[in-house]
Amino acid sequence: MVVNNNNTKITPHPIRRGGAMPLVLRYDAEKVPPILRTCLAQKGWVEYDEEKGEDEQPPYNLWWKYARFTVSQLRSARYPMQRLNHFPKSGEITKKDTLLRNLRRMKAVHGQVCEVLPMSFVLPGEYVKFCQAFAVERDQRQAKASWICKPSELSRGRKIYVFDDIGDLSYDCPSVVQRYIDNPLLLSGYKFDLRLYVLVTSFNPLRAYLYQNFLVRFSTEKYDMSDLKNLWSHLTNTSLNKHAPNCTAEKEGIGEGCKWDAERFKKWCEAEGVPLDVLWERFETVVNITLLSICANVPRNPSCFELYGFDLLVDKDLKPWLLEVNFCPALHVDCDVDELVKGPLMNDMIDTLNITEEPIEEPPTSSKNSRHRAVREVQENRRNSCAFKDSASGGFKLCFPFNNATEAAAMALATCPQSDRDSSIRKIISEIRSKEIPAYQ
Repeated sequence: MVVNNNNTKITPHPIRRGGAMPLVLRYDAEKVPPILRTCLAQKGWVEYDEEKGEDEQPPYNLWWKYARFTVSQLRSARYPMQRLNHFPKSGEITKKDTLLRNLRRMKAVHGQVCEVLPMSFVLPGEYVKFCQAFAVERDQRQAKASWICKPSELSRGRKIYVFDDIGDLSYDCPSVVQRYIDNPLLLSGYKFDLRLYVLVTSFNPLRAYLYQNFLVRFSTEKYDMSDLKNLWSHLTNTSLNKHAPNCTAEKEGIGEGCKWDAERFKKWCEAEGVPLDVLWERFETVVNITLLSICANVPRNPSCFELYGFDLLVDKDLKPWLLEVNFCPALHVDCDVDELVKGPLMNDMIDTLNITEEPIEEPPTSSKNSRHRAVREVQENRRNSCAFKDSASGGFKLCFPFNNATEAAAMALATCPQSDRDSSIRKIISEIRSKEIPAYQ
């Protein structure tokens, strides 16, 4: 046992006492991505055995779950040696209806720069408003406007359809209906979207990294507005298109399959004169505004992090539109492109989190209850600390804060009273506007 300068005991776990041990992954057996297990095994990690008692093995260092963590699991995590892959309340942007409400509020308060979603309505609650908007769009365009209906809590393209006749609108669960972006940027005539990976290590203050490699996901039939029922022409979800007849066929300008990585997309942008640097600035804006919409509502817990999948569609004016934010984005490997992107993604995520084995601080006390109370105080102090252990590694680049002003405003937002939060967010939005090109303001 060692005593530090604050007269605090440094007590290693009994299993680890007397020497360093490998870091430990704990996970839900049916949900852990195999690529994560492979990555950590290559780094020398071992896996937690749920059938053994806590005193029979070292404590976990990373707990990966698909479901939410319980309050007791969140409170018991010891930062920085133990990390959990979800924040409480971070799902407010991964359900389509709550995402809409949060971003609608941002736009109402902070203006056009926060318009990152197409015109949208929550059904059934806003059905009358949708009908009114449908009529206005039809009259203004002197033609039928197209809309897309998406269930609020489903993913992978399930129950999504495009329509231009209000009589075709049908839903059997809470849904979001959106104005369909009918002028998408096309690649050799095919529609595509981009899956961006965002690692959030703190919401209070906000700290987020954007991965430089990403997936470009294609429809498998050429874009055709004359046939709205052909989902292989209008949807880009891989879970749908990998079953399409043309998926493995050689497609003009795209090749086989329905995915590219960032490097191939970059070469296409250079050949077509598409300014990827401008697009990237706009991608960062969409990510930052979306995260800012909930950061004040997410409780502070430095043991937590979140890996999101942001799906963006770019239109012909090079404006990115947010399609959805994915909770636990798919990390399974279906093809070589997945391997190119997701393998390094997992490795760089672990390196960015900088998970290390540190002993547990226990102030010396004579009473068992007092000792437990002291340990809880140590943990609470760590939770309230704004000293970050993470730093950008590999393909991850810091997305927020992006300058000293946004860092100061984010710190103020994390510590100020509820009544002063809008002021801090306004300062951040002002900085976002200042770095955006005029056409996007």
